[in-house]
Amino acid sequence: MIETSSTKVVFFSFAILGAFFLLFGIFWFSWRYGRRPTALSPYSGMPLRRGSDLSYFYSESVLRYLYQMRDPNNPMFDLRKAAMCRETGRIFPNGINWFDVINVDWDFLKKRRPGNYVSWGSLSVDQKEHLTKIHHDLSGYQTEFSSENPLPRAVEPKYAMKKPGPLYVDINNYVLLGWKIVPETELEVLIVKHPTPKRTFFTPISEEDS
Repeated sequence: MIETSSTKVVFFSFAILGAFFLLFGIFWFSWRYGRRPTALSPYSGMPLRRGSDLSYFYSESVLRYLYQMRDPNNPMFDLRKAAMCRETGRIFPNGINWFDVINVDWDFLKKRRPGNYVSWGSLSVDQKEHLTKIHHDLSGYQTEFSSENPLPRAVEPKYAMKKPGPLYVDINNYVLLGWKIVPETELEVLIVKHPTPKRTFFTPISEEDS
């Protein structure tokens, strides 16, 4: 009986100690992340807002726009976990972390879709013509006014604030990732577009040849 009681005392002592360290860890993380400065928009440099602040009309417009695409590369996302740039209307999916803190920086492009991205404006005329040919339709993307600096984070303010926002190209596989305006709103979402696959046409075999 004495040995059993001693074992219980040791067990409960470790349990209490573990609970103490757990609570201390939670308190420390909450304190550390709670003191972080407000995340700034990569484009405007102004504080980001929460996607949950959007009205029902705007939230529905964004989700309906993505739903009607019926494209697995551009699925609907939870606006409650998104951040938004008020000055540009651009929405960043998964911009709020587990600590309920807005956390957005220039890695948002690779979080949206992994790749090695450069600005559309940094491409040569021949490269742009080739991309236009393999994608066929670039409507809605910003192809007229783009920075010549290939690094996305080095975009100049005049290009960063232009609507719609910048278009980026994955130089490894020609996938496009660019901002498009949600119809009937001033909001923008990042849209992925893969090159149109080449079709192989076969000449039908006539009955005479068979």
